[in-house]
Amino acid sequence: MKRITPFFIVFILFPLFKLKAQTKNIGECALQYQIVQLETKDTIGIKWVYIKGDQCKTTIQTSQLIQTLWFNIQLPKATITKDIGSSHFLQEINYPPVNQPTLVSMKEITTDSVIQILGYTCKHVELKWSDGVIYQIWYTPEIMTTVSSFELAFKEVNGLVLRYHIIPVSGSGIKYIATSIDFSPISFNQFIINKDQYQIID
Repeated sequence: MKRITPFFIVFILFPLFKLKAQTKNIGECALQYQIVQLETKDTIGIKWVYIKGDQCKTTIQTSQLIQTLWFNIQLPKATITKDIGSSHFLQEINYPPVNQPTLVSMKEITTDSVIQILGYTCKHVELKWSDGVIYQIWYTPEIMTTVSSFELAFKEVNGLVLRYHIIPVSGSGIKYIATSIDFSPISFNQFIINKDQYQIID
């Protein structure tokens, strides 16, 4: 029996190693999401996410404003820029914020139907937060990026999020769904901020 046991251990663990090997670790990635109001189904904006190594830039554009968050996961500060009409503002913040809500629960939602987004099979999880906000998340375990927390809620998700709904305690929820993904190299210029264009606020 002693000589057979290691064989069975390897036989049992092999499928786990195989599954892990199927996950691609991506260091550069550009994503685009459509932003839709869940109640009215109206498209209200676009979100872009750029990841390069430890750096991340996310931009949300609506008819009212363009807001960009710039951060490096190795640094304690982030920069937010806001363009509202002809006004341009820049603010440095602690990242992640000290007053961030805590995760209360995370559960996988099983379903008979398979959800495909941009050709990737997605799993569904639901996260509940201490402020009452719920995140419904669809992610592919086939891809992990060097910066997974381009939304702070994604920190515990083991894959690339391609769709998510933010359900507040009151008011209409918002849906973000990926419409494109690009793994081409990203220029460092994407992460350079021309501070001369902005009014710096505390």
